[in-house]
Amino acid sequence: MLGNSTGWSLFSLSDSNYLRLEAMELFEQCLTSGDESPFVAFIESQLVMEPPRLELLHEIADDLQQRLLSLREYHFDVRDRVVRTFAESYGVDITPLTPSSLLDQYHFLTPDGVLSFAREKGTIFSENDAVLLRKMVEASVQMAAQLYNDIQLSMRLHSLVLDWLSGMNIAVTRQYWNTHHSSQGRFDNNLAH
Repeated sequence: MLGNSTGWSLFSLSDSNYLRLEAMELFEQCLTSGDESPFVAFIESQLVMEPPRLELLHEIADDLQQRLLSLREYHFDVRDRVVRTFAESYGVDITPLTPSSLLDQYHFLTPDGVLSFAREKGTIFSENDAVLLRKMVEASVQMAAQLYNDIQLSMRLHSLVLDWLSGMNIAVTRQYWNTHHSSQGRFDNNLAH
């Protein structure tokens, strides 16, 4: 008997891991395509299971949180590399132009705006350096724009999963409450008779 329950729990664990991997593959597809619907459909299919796979949804929410943290860290690094290049190679601090507190606006910078800011601070570039810096800032800003979009999509999906979990937890609590109180009422009625 113990062997059967252990086999069942191992099957459930492997099934859960497989579904988590599937969810994260769908998440990556969403980032690539910008279309959230495959991920949303997958989560909805887990909600209609009987019983709903709430533990799986918790794990997926945790996975999304980790991906979100990684995306934010990478987003910060993309900006930081440009700031460090200007500081270390040219002795100019461009953080007033792009403070880390306004990271979500970094992708609105223009290469010419950054170079003009550096020149206003007294930095002199050779024509070669200006071309390379312009390309570096342009690539950085494009990557930051993509990361910003990925972060926004990730935040929406993470919030969606958390909202569904919250709703399912409320539904399960109400169901338990109603079942418990109806059986308690029958017990109290039997005592009265």
